[in-house]
Amino acid sequence: MVSDRNAIIGGCAAGFVVDITLFPIDTIKTRMQSRQGLRSLGLSDLHKLKGVGAAAVGSMPGSALFFLTYEHVKRMNYGGGAKQHMLASSLGEIMACLVRVPTEVVKQRVQAKLARSSWEGLKHTLANAGLRGLYVGYGTTVMREIPFAAIQYPIWEKLRSAYNPEGSGFKSGVCGSVAGAVAGGLTTPIDVVKTRLMLSTKNEGVVKVIRELYKEGLSSFFKGFSARIGWLSIGGFVYLGTYQTVIEFIV
Repeated sequence: MVSDRNAIIGGCAAGFVVDITLFPIDTIKTRMQSRQGLRSLGLSDLHKLKGVGAAAVGSMPGSALFFLTYEHVKRMNYGGGAKQHMLASSLGEIMACLVRVPTEVVKQRVQAKLARSSWEGLKHTLANAGLRGLYVGYGTTVMREIPFAAIQYPIWEKLRSAYNPEGSGFKSGVCGSVAGAVAGGLTTPIDVVKTRLMLSTKNEGVVKVIRELYKEGLSSFFKGFSARIGWLSIGGFVYLGTYQTVIEFIV
């Protein structure tokens, strides 16, 4: 079993590494899902890594909160197996989103060119919508993350128990890659709605955003599908591989 201390250390490392290394792909996905689409994307945006400050600030505490909760719940007796992993990952995401959502709001506004820097994005959000503005899309994000985690982590645990009993960081990453791609593809529509909500300057509701996407065509619900699967497949490898590697190193 992983201790709370090790879960925090491993979570911090995994969150920082995956968010920084995969930031350009995340930027492409955000632009694809925005109203402007990829028309506003320039190579200079990827080169400058706009919004990476917000990602770096939020990635470590958010990931640490997730794994702290995840490993803690796993140690309890709630039926074991997939059910326990689904419960542990779902509760972990609820906790992590308390940190993740505000940083996502700021980061995505910068990625979509609604602000020039993370600091400007934070000030603009607070000035226009107050503290509530930082939690726009919180409910939708939780609604996306819980199904995603409930799919990803039972698959990851099952695969690594079958193919990685020795606890190899690399093999854990491979298992995470498969689990991330499957979960990411299935939850793309929720991710599109969440992105639109976070980029909105009018505090639009979920129903209005869904209606708008429906008018654009059903394919609109799958904008950024390829980028999301690619991002989460690579991300699953880096994130869960890093986590397992760090845990094995500090034990």
